[in-house]
Amino acid sequence: MAKQFSYHQQGQDISVWAETEDGAIEEAKDELVNRDLNLDEDEIRENIRVIPSPQRIKSPAEDVLMDMRRRGGMEAAEVVEDGMDVGLGTGSTTAWAIAKIGWKIDEGTLQNVRGVATSLQSHELAKEAGIPLINVDEVTELDVAIDGADQWDPENPHVVKGGGASHAREKLIDSMAEKLVIATDENKTSTPLSYPIPLSILPESRTVVREWIRDQGGDPTLRYAEKKDGPLFTANGNLIVDCDFGDIEDPEERAERLARIPGAQEHGLFVNMVDEVVYGTDDDVETTRF
Repeated sequence: MAKQFSYHQQGQDISVWAETEDGAIEEAKDELVNRDLNLDEDEIRENIRVIPSPQRIKSPAEDVLMDMRRRGGMEAAEVVEDGMDVGLGTGSTTAWAIAKIGWKIDEGTLQNVRGVATSLQSHELAKEAGIPLINVDEVTELDVAIDGADQWDPENPHVVKGGGASHAREKLIDSMAEKLVIATDENKTSTPLSYPIPLSILPESRTVVREWIRDQGGDPTLRYAEKKDGPLFTANGNLIVDCDFGDIEDPEERAERLARIPGAQEHGLFVNMVDEVVYGTDDDVETTRF
């Protein structure tokens, strides 16, 4: 998590951030000087809290810190109540939900909450935010899961996920939840869905699986890792094939056909799973319920 100095007193509204606490303190000192305000370092530290880190999420700062994503994630966190076991999803918008849950625990307004992370990324974010964590194999059900989406259908309870290559674990944890809340923004809507569907596969099946995807009318692309040679491997040691089918007119059928492919572990089409979508807009937050 990055660090943010937030100060809302004496008619002043200051918000600066940096990837480290020391960096946030220096940014805060500079801004306070510009505003003719005097806070000592201890007072500055008292007003620092964790926020999603663009560096850790590996997304541009303008995307991670986008107001509509921040609003969507923070509003989604409001579904969490005392005593809940919560699935913690992956991505820039969900990271804001994780941060908000951590703030509430730190403030004492949320108690006895346990999180189950859908990825190493969300595990590390939750740990830094101060959310108690348990392993997925310690429970058989969750009260709620908050997750993101690469694309969502405002007319149907379907989403495409897997841009972070964690969709297999995400689908497991989201399916364990009594309620699945998608935290996102209005820019990711599409009816019908059309985003390429990630499919995690056994490495040795990569050639034949791509041929089978073509037989289904799709255009498969093996996903490659960033900043290193070779394909991307998931946490479970699988490869990812992104399958472009254009408009997905029948998500149920598409999901069933992908699930039947030998060598496939899991696909990123989440059909009839979504209960609510909380999404940020340019100046507000909206909720769609199914």
